[in-house]
Amino acid sequence: MQATDQYIGVRGSRVIVFDDDGVRAPVVASWLHQLGYESAVLAHGVNAAIKVPTPPRTLPAHALPVLDANLLRALYAEAPDALRFDLRDSAEYARGHAEGATWSIRPRLPATLDRLGATHGHPVILIASEPPIANLAGLDLLAEGYRHVYRLAEGYRTWQAAGLPEAAEPTPLPPETRIDYLFFVHDRHEGNKDAARAYLAWETGLIAQCAPDEIGRFRITAPAALVPAHHKAA
Repeated sequence: MQATDQYIGVRGSRVIVFDDDGVRAPVVASWLHQLGYESAVLAHGVNAAIKVPTPPRTLPAHALPVLDANLLRALYAEAPDALRFDLRDSAEYARGHAEGATWSIRPRLPATLDRLGATHGHPVILIASEPPIANLAGLDLLAEGYRHVYRLAEGYRTWQAAGLPEAAEPTPLPPETRIDYLFFVHDRHEGNKDAARAYLAWETGLIAQCAPDEIGRFRITAPAALVPAHHKAA
């Protein structure tokens, strides 16, 4: 429930939940309803008679060329100055990355390439944790006019398998650039009391941070025992 932004891509969408015990799905559906989603529970859960075939993941005809370890070594030998962009979580990047790789996110790639002075003919290698992430980012670059954009078959593991140079001592990213990482959320688990206080302040202040139209999406009905008497009379 705390990760609907990762698992549900469309606000207010229709969501069908199911389980194998008839307990968890109704609870989750109830919360989703209160959050503004049109939710339903699939009768009989995983044992339901309904069968929905999984559609194949299709990519556009101009999907990115994929480099395995051998192809990557060949490209690196031919163009050692090829630009490499790491699109993984910033925490993963901090633990280790390709030598010379720049951490970025999809919306920032064109501006970052401009800042680096890249030309449209410059080879660009995208390193991502999941192929669709690299494909979507790469398609953006192709639309911008870049002609030689590649993705690694297995992300950073492909770079390692190719035996190419890795950053000896990864340079910490400036905190302000790590928009995918809330420091006070993570640091509170490391005994940082200031981070714990910041987290509590953030939690208790969530409603105040919401705009009226955001709050209006919620469908929370207070139990009858908690409704003031004058509201009942009305």
